[in-house]
Amino acid sequence: MSFDVLANRMGVTSAAVQELIAGKVPMAVSSRLKVPAASLQKFVDGGTSVGLARLIGCTPANLQEIRKAIGKSGAVGFLMGLCSRRAEGHPSA
Repeated sequence: MSFDVLANRMGVTSAAVQELIAGKVPMAVSSRLKVPAASLQKFVDGGTSVGLARLIGCTPANLQEIRKAIGKSGAVGFLMGLCSRRAEGHPSA
């Protein structure tokens, strides 16, 4: 699957997808999820995020457990999945 296909699915640019895969949360992803980029970056880097926890309907402590379990690559994939779901019009994601 090319970056363009992923970008289209996520509702962001190909450059934003590449940036996210490299571990840096771009503003396009932040805007798509309506969670501050710094908060999402903290999640990717191993922390938790109150805004992201609220988005998925869990506590920050639960989100931290998820983050520890999935690692950095998993965190990036998690954000990609949330963007894709939001692009499909699911309001809860």
